[in-house]
Amino acid sequence: MRLFASKRNKLLALALVVGLALVPAVRVAAGWGPDRPTFTWAAPANYITFNSITNNPVVGDERPFLAGKVATNPGNVVDNINVNDNDVVSLRVFYHNNAREDLNLVATNTRVKIFLPTIPATRTWATSFIVADNATPRAVSDTVDFSGARPFTLEYMPGTAQLWNNIFRGAALSDDIVTNTGALIGFDSINGRVPGCERFSGYVTIKVKVNMPGALTPAYACDLLNVDARDNRRVDANVDFTATGGAIFKNVNFAWGDGQSTLTSKTSAKHQYAKDGNYNIHATLTFDVGGTDKTATCSASVSFKQNKPVVKEVTKVTTLPNTGAGGIVGLFAGASGLAGLGHYFVTRRRG
Repeated sequence: MRLFASKRNKLLALALVVGLALVPAVRVAAGWGPDRPTFTWAAPANYITFNSITNNPVVGDERPFLAGKVATNPGNVVDNINVNDNDVVSLRVFYHNNAREDLNLVATNTRVKIFLPTIPATRTWATSFIVADNATPRAVSDTVDFSGARPFTLEYMPGTAQLWNNIFRGAALSDDIVTNTGALIGFDSINGRVPGCERFSGYVTIKVKVNMPGALTPAYACDLLNVDARDNRRVDANVDFTATGGAIFKNVNFAWGDGQSTLTSKTSAKHQYAKDGNYNIHATLTFDVGGTDKTATCSASVSFKQNKPVVKEVTKVTTLPNTGAGGIVGLFAGASGLAGLGHYFVTRRRG
């Protein structure tokens, strides 16, 4: 393959058509594979192999062949794309059968595949493959990285896969490009046949949309302190709580109202009082909210007389909202007492 001025000018013109600046894309070499023999513009391969020339005058090293950019951003494609919700990203694959032109070696059943990330993440990547039945290696790959402020996924926009070369200017390709089937490409027909030489090379482009759900608001609350009063001044207590949006329950401190307390990572505890009396029980729950400890409190009262629980109505109390950073602002009411063994569903208050 000789570098004739007319051939080079055609490749440069094609680069402009698909929106490339006339400089190689900024790339991270670690993204491509597999390791394979390399060639130069002046000394191409004597067999069918894709994207193994290291000094292409337009794209530079051909091995990192997948790049992209947010469609509305100016400038060249890049290998690390920062995205926001609803961004449309243009991805571009450069392909080139590096076989020397005078050998008339044609790659067959040549396809391009682009696999998009489906698991939400703040840092992720897409991978592209160029495959041909008679190429060595049969498949070459490259990646492009994405980053965002919140977890996101990428969604292929059907109908956007296009082929760009010296014959086609945006010919439609199969939407199978984002599946393991891949999309056939070609030179003068989309039949999978790609001859060797740079004048038969080209680009495949697709568009993808960024889906980045809104940030979750942490929610935490002590929903209910449940106290079961028994003979011999014994109580069994447990708490129900809410922890969503990234809030994580850590522990609860049961203050029994007699100067004693129990700290536990479980949601229940037992206690026995030394003498009859009226006792106010407070359960203070601690949550991890974005690396900061936040608390919420439920309260209940219990009475013992002659070593036995006293069953009485529980006064309805309006609770105070948590006004701390990350807290939940809301009002909660108490619940009525139950008879029997002095089993109480009682009011709670958030601290």
